[in-house]
Amino acid sequence: MGNTGLVARALAAVCIAGGLLGVVAPAASASDDYPWAWQGQCPIVPQEPIVEPTPPPTPSPTPLKPGETAPPVVEPPPPPPPVFDPVTGHTYDPRGPRPTCASRVWSINGSIGDSWGFVLRNCTSFVAWRLQERNRMDGFSNSFGGEHWGNAENWDDVARRLGYRVDSVPAIGAIAQTDDGRVGHLAWVSAIGPGTVTVEEYNYVTPGGYSTRTVPVGDFRYLHLDDVAPSPLLGSDRPIVSVADGLGESWTARVDGSGTLWLSRPGGTTRAVGPRRAFSTFAAPALTLSGQGLPWLAATTRDGRVLAGTPRNGRLVLRRMAASAPTASPAIALSRTGRPLVATTSSAGTLQVRRLTQHSGWSRPDRIGRAGSWATHVAPVLGPDGAGRTLLVAVGRRGTTYALSLEAGRLARLPGAPGSVTSTPALTATGDGTTYVHQVDARGRLLVRTLTSRRWSRPEEIAGDWSPYASPAVGMIADRLHVAAVDSNGAVLVRAAVPGERSHMPARVGTTGDPTRSPGLVTRRNAGTFVVSGGRTTARLLTRPASAVVDESSPTRAGFTP
Repeated sequence: MGNTGLVARALAAVCIAGGLLGVVAPAASASDDYPWAWQGQCPIVPQEPIVEPTPPPTPSPTPLKPGETAPPVVEPPPPPPPVFDPVTGHTYDPRGPRPTCASRVWSINGSIGDSWGFVLRNCTSFVAWRLQERNRMDGFSNSFGGEHWGNAENWDDVARRLGYRVDSVPAIGAIAQTDDGRVGHLAWVSAIGPGTVTVEEYNYVTPGGYSTRTVPVGDFRYLHLDDVAPSPLLGSDRPIVSVADGLGESWTARVDGSGTLWLSRPGGTTRAVGPRRAFSTFAAPALTLSGQGLPWLAATTRDGRVLAGTPRNGRLVLRRMAASAPTASPAIALSRTGRPLVATTSSAGTLQVRRLTQHSGWSRPDRIGRAGSWATHVAPVLGPDGAGRTLLVAVGRRGTTYALSLEAGRLARLPGAPGSVTSTPALTATGDGTTYVHQVDARGRLLVRTLTSRRWSRPEEIAGDWSPYASPAVGMIADRLHVAAVDSNGAVLVRAAVPGERSHMPARVGTTGDPTRSPGLVTRRNAGTFVVSGGRTTARLLTRPASAVVDESSPTRAGFTP
């Protein structure tokens, strides 16, 4: 763990786990609300006894002369009162050294264990308390799930055996774990910054005491038992979004690393749209084409405003029309009447839809579902189903996924396991009238649901170990539906999007080493279909049309500026 790892290895017994039942004390009101803070005693290293100084000999009294008075008798000062040491739980003579724990084991009335079977004032005990007090895992203990969790070095293996995700991506409320030290160490993730995590812990900086640290993300692996919230640095971003114009070309839009929104027309230049450096880098823009082939563009700003617009008199001006979580992209699509719809999820988790009226103004927002019930790190999805109806797909805070026909109908809960709250589903309608939803679930499985006759099928799985932090991209490649998605190691893979079909595309098209980077698909008539991935918008050609193969002068690049 870098420099902090040296400290960890120097601690003899950081996180011992065994123990019996203890006495529960009232929780403190400070940030250190561990019930046994500064309670109990540890065995201390034997100390040399304090030797009282020998008083000097009393001289023989000298006879007083007439008129003289006897000098006062000076008594030696009394020994100082004993001082309580909160770390060891012992009192000591301040004239000597502070007591030192012989081992990092504290006892209360003869018991060294807390109520959950971990050793008092150790990291395992503190994390068990946090899981119950902050993560609401009331039943967590040293035997949770029928397993013995034991020392900190065992926790990642136990979590994997029980089916929990263990990876390199932190979340608020995740368990930060390392095998460094004699028995490993655990901490609780309280905050996340760019490349850093802030953790709360016990028995690390202070023996048997509370501390916080901000360290590089790579110092730990992360156990996701029941996270409080995803990382604030995860959202529904993509390197590029595109929409085909019906002639084999694509309009594309993206937000670069500085927060500037760019729009590119087929065969034309790329232009900055809206205020520069104002857009969220955690949320991709949304793009659709009007019946006249002009783009409708919507994007989320850093401060959570949604700006939308279409070219008027040759100029595209974006106007504010909704609020959104800075980690959630808006969704935009055309209704059956040809007017655009925009769906947004607020920072409080409220999903709303607005429609462009006949008078070119936006309608009052229609709230979908209960206020505050939707995930804020994924985007709502709008698009036509196989029958031409406008379909909305959205993910709830706990991963439950719903679909709604905006022309008529009610929210329908999609069958199957909860989806990931950090991966946006993909909605696709094919020419044969079939509608698909591709979604990565919380366990990293890529699932496909099919809508036929207004009924959703049970999900089928596309084999692979997929990242729950990246969103799949689906499109037609070589006349077959394909999905591009990121696996748990950050590799970009292309698969047939319909279970049971085979693909002739290369299975692995590149890697960023980052499982949070979603891919995008772009089609160019004279160049082919490209998969785009990575923070620098790198593209790889997947397939070229026959005309490009015959005509050697045809371009072989994606045709957009990275």
